[in-house]
Amino acid sequence: MADYNQGQNNDLIGEEVRNFETSGNNLEDLLDLIAEALIQSSLVNTTTVEANQKFILNGQLQQGSGDGVLALFQKDIKANQEDLNNTILNNDGTQESLQNIANSVLNFNSLIISVSVGPDNNGDQIPDYPISITLDGGGLDYPAPIEIIDLIYDNNNPLNVSQFIPLSQQQSNVDIDKANEFLDTNIFELLPASDTRQARIIRFFQELGALLPPDTPEFDSDGDGRVDRDDGDNWIGSEQYSQDNSISYAQDNEDGNIDEEDAFIHRLKSTTNDINSTRTIEDIYNTILPYLTDILEDPISPEDGRPEYRNQSSGYLQFRNPNQGIIIRNTNQDFIEGLDPNNLTYLDNLYPNGQIRENGTGFTITMWVRFLDKVSEGTLFNFGNPIRGVNAIGDTADADAFGFRLETFVINKDDEFPTPSYNTFGDCADALTNYNTDLFDNSNTARFVRLVVNDNGQLRDSTVGADGSDNGKLDDSIAVLGSEDDRVDRLLTATHIPEDFQEWYFICASFNPAILEDDSHHSTGDVGNQTLEQTPDYWLNHIVPTTDETAEFSYTTNSGYGNKCKVEIISRSDLLRARGFKVD
Repeated sequence: MADYNQGQNNDLIGEEVRNFETSGNNLEDLLDLIAEALIQSSLVNTTTVEANQKFILNGQLQQGSGDGVLALFQKDIKANQEDLNNTILNNDGTQESLQNIANSVLNFNSLIISVSVGPDNNGDQIPDYPISITLDGGGLDYPAPIEIIDLIYDNNNPLNVSQFIPLSQQQSNVDIDKANEFLDTNIFELLPASDTRQARIIRFFQELGALLPPDTPEFDSDGDGRVDRDDGDNWIGSEQYSQDNSISYAQDNEDGNIDEEDAFIHRLKSTTNDINSTRTIEDIYNTILPYLTDILEDPISPEDGRPEYRNQSSGYLQFRNPNQGIIIRNTNQDFIEGLDPNNLTYLDNLYPNGQIRENGTGFTITMWVRFLDKVSEGTLFNFGNPIRGVNAIGDTADADAFGFRLETFVINKDDEFPTPSYNTFGDCADALTNYNTDLFDNSNTARFVRLVVNDNGQLRDSTVGADGSDNGKLDDSIAVLGSEDDRVDRLLTATHIPEDFQEWYFICASFNPAILEDDSHHSTGDVGNQTLEQTPDYWLNHIVPTTDETAEFSYTTNSGYGNKCKVEIISRSDLLRARGFKVD
């Protein structure tokens, strides 16, 4: 690059004369090109380089060749620190520094640096080293050419070649006879000329892992399942993440939290500098994206071909206030068939041979109900008053009491339990291990439905025996609402209605006089055992009784033992799903 005349310089201004990749620091780039021009000049030789080198001796940085440790710097700015202290005098009397000149360069690829023998700007040759260095082109905002020798060299400022190391040709004379005597010259294996393809792939992933930031961004710090964004729809932590990790940020800013040599690949193309404009994590993503279309494609949601249910009737009957209801009358006779108080056929028992009496039918009550709150209680359906005059422990009622009723009641989790057995009803519910185990998981109240029947003076209900309650269903009494007797724990084993104010529930309450309920207690009959009686499915007529405590349960559709009274429910949604309809 040395020894251009003025005409050649003028011809090259504005043209790309080199392929120089800038660092982003104009002064560093200018010093780099000056050193390159000097080392290529015929005026610089090995002696010149050694005379301007720096070395460390006795802890001191010294100039000129010596016996100390050669000092090499990572950047030219550090190697030529003295260049920053000198200035030259402009024609207008102002002082100009090398930094200002570097800042005015617009295009380093068209900057012409000429190195030649000649006087300095004052017309006198520099003692012991007559050399001239001029700058031209590159968009410099100065009259061309600019002589800069006074800025980069004097007796106290070494020439900008201290970063180079001279090479000398040497050779070793080998005694062929001794070499053949001691060395094995028969080589049968050679190392490959380059790494295998697999080794290159392994090294690529090792390098990628080392250059990616070790900590992935925390996009959702508030835990709402979405990226935290500012008013401009940008991730609010983007700048801080760059400040902590990005090499672009470390190169362009002084407030970064990581040194450039320790920094990692920048994240986004929109915020990187020119050097890394095509070397971001986003570029990696865009490069590999076309190769992964099969796993990035959104899955096709299965089509739901089930039909949507359409109501068959135009509406339903609604009771809006307490004590509203329907009175059913038969105008042709005094009583509806089967509901004559003097002839309650639904209570008829079995013949001695085990067959049901012809006029003993039992009954079934069905209705659709939607509960709109968590406090309302009362009777859903009744015939007569089966518990009129019932005593506190629920084993007897008035002698003339008769009928049945389907009732609903609510128990609060924090209500005080009437006996010392538990502190609250919530504590009692926690003791249940095999029935209604989720009563208060989602609410502080629980709604129940129970069928109560007066069977010729014997009170029966649809509660079941369950493990964990004090009494289970080990006697013939029923639990009485508001009673202070410890049998109230049985209320928690009535049929539970989930709390969903938008859901309809189909309630089926039945009474089967053929079930041998009185014989189902092991204390009164020859079947069953205490463990069996604390098993809900036994009271729901599904387990064949046995007196063997260790025997496995034998299930059946109807064992003939357990409760005469049963209440079963199913939600409208579950019923429609079971029938093959689509439900939202």
